[in-house]
Amino acid sequence: MKPTATFDTILSEVREALQQFQPELQSIGRLTVVRDLWGRVRLVAPTRPESGAPLAQTLERLASNLQARLGRHAYPPEQTFLYADELAEPTDLEPGRGVDLEVEGFDARLIDRQLTGTSWAEVAASTDLPQHPARLTFYSIKGGVGRSTAAAVAAWRLAQEGRNVLVLDLDLEAPGLSSALLPQGILPRFGIVDWFVEDLVGQADEILDDMAVPSPVSADLPGEVWVVPSHGAAGGEYIAKLGRCYLDLPPSTGRDEGRQSWPQRLRHLLEAIEAHHRPDVVLLDSRSGLHDVASAVVTDVDAQVLLFAVGSDQTWRGYRLLFEHWQRHDAARIIRERLKVVASMVPETGRAEYLSAFREASWDLFREHLYDEVVEGALDGFSYDLMDDTGPHAPLLTYWSRGFASLGNLASLDPQLVEAAYGPFLDGIQELLPSLEGL
Repeated sequence: MKPTATFDTILSEVREALQQFQPELQSIGRLTVVRDLWGRVRLVAPTRPESGAPLAQTLERLASNLQARLGRHAYPPEQTFLYADELAEPTDLEPGRGVDLEVEGFDARLIDRQLTGTSWAEVAASTDLPQHPARLTFYSIKGGVGRSTAAAVAAWRLAQEGRNVLVLDLDLEAPGLSSALLPQGILPRFGIVDWFVEDLVGQADEILDDMAVPSPVSADLPGEVWVVPSHGAAGGEYIAKLGRCYLDLPPSTGRDEGRQSWPQRLRHLLEAIEAHHRPDVVLLDSRSGLHDVASAVVTDVDAQVLLFAVGSDQTWRGYRLLFEHWQRHDAARIIRERLKVVASMVPETGRAEYLSAFREASWDLFREHLYDEVVEGALDGFSYDLMDDTGPHAPLLTYWSRGFASLGNLASLDPQLVEAAYGPFLDGIQELLPSLEGL
């Protein structure tokens, strides 16, 4: 008896079925495999073949084959196939969209439907996006690792060196960065969530003037830190707005680009607010975890991504799930060049042993999933030795500090305290930035 097909076996079964029918499918040109929100599979062909034609018979047999393989993860054979030229909005079925299923001798791609239209597997290439200021995304697989505090300190240091910094608090479900940089009572009228809900009705640009305020941390510095919080001064119906801000934008709401996914809307927000404030550097504080909402801030905005981690099994298991996903969907080649690990809140005692184990665990993760296997004597390939500090696995360091642990607001920072806790991290940020300028 054939084992029950589960979600994890869907793609391998689909690949085998397509490979089996590959010789008979050559005339179709391209097939798109759509895995819907319920984990059920449909296939989209460019056009419907004539009834009774050899290709129509092949598609019927393929549909029956898929039902036998996938069970409840398949549609009935008569509902398995859709045709792009009969669909109202086939924009995400255009060539190049989706993930290559790597079926030998055949063009087959996967569209994975998710609630927000985001995907960890699809990484926006720099060449596909408009020119923009340097962007740094602060991301962690787990919360409570000092990510937001590090972003606030980085903004302060960059302003100290004369750069104008724009900081966006994109951890919309658990805002924290804003409160670190803005004392209570100093907030703009609107925040990021307001922009997304007003964008749904075509008036987001009308609130841009009231979305950012300068932080007091840069009051006496050569550069400025401007903060775009998740919510504005009044807050208003924050929960109700939050439930709407991740929606895709239907074609009827104003722009000429057809339906827009949430990652596309996020890019529009960044482009609009960057054009408004003309920053040198943009810092993005992401939501933690593997939720698909976080993926947009990591994969879709062409930012250097700082992966905050502590040396625990839970941390490495979480990052392993993400790296395996990138490897499986052939996203590693683009994303790996943007990554840099941060060993966050390194403990006061046993630091040498802790950092040695941390570096090795990080290297193992990259070596197994993102680095190329380079044969001896080869001159190319993306790979780094364990002790090569230029590799993305080699961590930038922040140290646990009693002073920062008890600090609620960064309005008055002690430079000596900053240097002791964040000196190596801030030096590393400086090395990352030149490669991003001028994009």
